[in-house]
Amino acid sequence: MIAPSIAVEGPAWGEPGLTARAGRYPLAVEAPVMAGVDILVPGVSTLSHYARYYALYWALAAHAEATGLDEQRCRWLIRRTEVALAVISRAAGTDGPDPAHGVDALVRLAPEPGREFSVADREGQRSYSPRAWGFWSQYGGSSIKLGTVTVDRGALRSGRHPCPPSIVDMFAPLFEIAERDAGVQEPAALAGRPEDLSALTALMTATVAGRHDPDDWTGDDQTRRATLRILARACQLHPAMPTWVAAFRKAVAYGAAAREDSVLAGDDRTQAWRGVLLRHHSVGAWRHLWAALVGEVHRNGPVTREHLRDWFADQLPAGTVAGLEAGLPDLVDGRGDPLPAELALREDETLTAKVALLLLGARRADLLTGTARRYFLGRRRAYLDPSWVAQRRTEYVDWPLRDLGRQLVDDMLAQSRRVALRKAKVHRGGTMSMPSRLHERGGAYVAATRESRDNIGLRINQLAGLAVQLGLLTPEVHQPVTPLGLALLDVAR
Repeated sequence: MIAPSIAVEGPAWGEPGLTARAGRYPLAVEAPVMAGVDILVPGVSTLSHYARYYALYWALAAHAEATGLDEQRCRWLIRRTEVALAVISRAAGTDGPDPAHGVDALVRLAPEPGREFSVADREGQRSYSPRAWGFWSQYGGSSIKLGTVTVDRGALRSGRHPCPPSIVDMFAPLFEIAERDAGVQEPAALAGRPEDLSALTALMTATVAGRHDPDDWTGDDQTRRATLRILARACQLHPAMPTWVAAFRKAVAYGAAAREDSVLAGDDRTQAWRGVLLRHHSVGAWRHLWAALVGEVHRNGPVTREHLRDWFADQLPAGTVAGLEAGLPDLVDGRGDPLPAELALREDETLTAKVALLLLGARRADLLTGTARRYFLGRRRAYLDPSWVAQRRTEYVDWPLRDLGRQLVDDMLAQSRRVALRKAKVHRGGTMSMPSRLHERGGAYVAATRESRDNIGLRINQLAGLAVQLGLLTPEVHQPVTPLGLALLDVAR
């Protein structure tokens, strides 16, 4: 007798399956640094690279308001204007520090002359940008924060800072070209028109006629100016450092300058930056450890929790947690100023070095005070933060370091699952998506892709790049701050 076959159908209200997708912040350790940076660099994001786009959307908002453009028409004009700017930049051969977005897409799509706007009016692979709103998606939040643009029912409108006539006039020919269907005629001639970004420079530095009056500006405007001043001063104090961030960190996070320098010591935001910069090391250490763990699963998975615990422990040296701490650099000097202990470990890619960075961060919390400590710790305590690491350190200080390593594996796996469940979504049709590269199946872990071990950005490089384009800073060692920067930012030579 042949057994009847049985088919299971349903439930009819939902489709089976769990959709796994990569999460951006799998351990959720980044929030305090991101929140601090958001406060201290208002109007600049990690994606806002070019000053001319701030000016473009400033003028476009004024144009949209004057002509009554609605949401759909604003989006259409933004896309066409961005393509026109890319065409002009390409015609000028602009491959230096200030090119335009979308030039690489134009090269790839190669629209016929006179039909350049076809790549703006299309969507999908034949479009210059996969985003519906083009590069406004990168600058929109920053422009709104800056006060140059507001959004009313989806349409761009002028912000609290009206667009000056010089900016409007600079982009008027571009809008006229974009609103026609004849393409971009004679782009090389258009590329030769001078750019006047002095109004944007004044806005970024919170000055009127070259002077700063705090009563004329909002708190965000004053904070942005303060961070620019701190950056300019850091470049003056350490002009030979290889990067903007390195100079900023050396002047602000470590040493006595934050306490003694006439520019740095006079602003409490210097101490806020100190806290953010020091916490940044702990964030980077956690991200590196997690990426290494996911990498091990990706190479050898599926693997058990015990495999991961042993793998992590095997990469740590013998000895106790106290023994590792005894060999770490001092955190402060005789006057209580921070020493660059973290920098001694920064280039070391071993798991031991990253665990050491976490232990240094746990001790930093007890040595910082006031604003620096507040920004270092963040608004509330959380899993894997320096206070939490300090508690783990107390529990394991006399235990083998490898035991602490095994515990950290458990802690990371547990936190990753908490974060993924918190971000999980149930979609129409009954399916669920969970943002995590790492998944547990039948008691074993699998990972389809690797995790990035890069640390999050501080927006200092973006701010410095804008300052160079606005004529405030230069990459030259002998004169990192221009005469205009000296005057507008009021920093000593």
